[in-house]
Amino acid sequence: MFEQKRAYWRSLDNAAKLFSAASSPKDTRVFRFYCELKEEVKEEILQEALNQTIQKYPVFLSVMRKGLFWHYLEKSELRPVVREEYKEPCSSLYVRDKKTLLFEVTYYKKRINFEVFHALTDGTGATEFLRELVKNYLYLIHEEDLEPVELSNQYLTVKDQEDDSFLKYYSKNQKRPKKRKLNAFQIRRKKKDGNHLHVHESVVSVQAVLKRSRELGVSMTIFLTALFMMAINEEMSKMQKKKPVVLMVPVNLRKFFPSSSMLNFFNWIEPGYNFTTQDQSFEAVLKYTKEFFETELTKEKMSAHISELLALELHPILRLAPLELKNLCIQAGAKYSEKNTTAIFSNMSAVKMPASYVPYIERFGVYTNTPKLELCLCSFQDKLSFAFTSRYDTVNIERNFYRLLKEQGITSEKVKPEFPKTGKPSEQEMKVYKIYSFLCIAIVAAML
Repeated sequence: MFEQKRAYWRSLDNAAKLFSAASSPKDTRVFRFYCELKEEVKEEILQEALNQTIQKYPVFLSVMRKGLFWHYLEKSELRPVVREEYKEPCSSLYVRDKKTLLFEVTYYKKRINFEVFHALTDGTGATEFLRELVKNYLYLIHEEDLEPVELSNQYLTVKDQEDDSFLKYYSKNQKRPKKRKLNAFQIRRKKKDGNHLHVHESVVSVQAVLKRSRELGVSMTIFLTALFMMAINEEMSKMQKKKPVVLMVPVNLRKFFPSSSMLNFFNWIEPGYNFTTQDQSFEAVLKYTKEFFETELTKEKMSAHISELLALELHPILRLAPLELKNLCIQAGAKYSEKNTTAIFSNMSAVKMPASYVPYIERFGVYTNTPKLELCLCSFQDKLSFAFTSRYDTVNIERNFYRLLKEQGITSEKVKPEFPKTGKPSEQEMKVYKIYSFLCIAIVAAML
């Protein structure tokens, strides 16, 4: 890779501006990509692997700073330090008005975790970083059995990594048709005590899902999107079914527009199905989903959406509004837009590693902090990892989803994720604390 000096500071991409303004302790906008190895992780070797990885991707050595009109990223001399996992997954990484790196590498037993604030990169950038990190780690551990390899373009420069592809492909002359948003069904369940993030993981065969998808004449993503909507529908009452089930499905724009950027460069589509006014059969839902994807996943539609997003950001009056006012508007807009979607389905696609490195890896996985219900998946070899995350006190939708998969001839194997004991109180501890607090207040009130 070419050596190149980084700019001292750079502006945020369009998506990052939204994440920096809308993040909060309850909605951290942090996601985790991890790799489960077949051997225990050694901290000192992982630190050396991280040092090597950050040399290739120095764009990650940035801290968030507050400007007069927008947040921006500033070059930092801080260096990441590997440590054993110590807090709840996808906890806050961005602390306002504090110079901290926006990513973290931890480990637990055989698992290497890479957590990152979404304002820094997207799923594609995170995948490339984690692949490089795992490759470096395995080579340091098994140098006598492995050959050094390049995973990505060796001619990639820092400028390529920092390229704002949203601006690159923006056209102010692009038509931006307005589309009426659907008022979607909202999952409303009792939140878990302590508001803990719930993670439910399972693994299925990639070949089994591909085989069934091909039999139905659709892609894996279309097939699973239809099943996810049907799984949600089964938990809706007759009254609730008056509103459609709408999923937000992120789309990697690099598939439409050439880009080597490590910054955010994604879009999304929102397939929605009304199970009251439309046929509830699997065949009908699948047919609708296929047609929706074919209509929406075009270069023209993606280009129009980019222009729509950038036009608002580049509006001359809005550009002059102070940062705090922009933040309030973005937060209000993010809250308002939540009613347009029921849940989120994110397919990070396949993670590929050199053949000689594969025997040392069990699988890859991904999930994210979310105020809604979210299903994330990625694959490695023949293992397709599913991860449902939510803060709801129910697993019915996940149960429905895996039952529907089984009806399609695909069996799943439940994976119980292991997490270390953290300082955050457990659900049982929170219940005991609440009962104790109530009794104390009652005793004081009685005495008075």
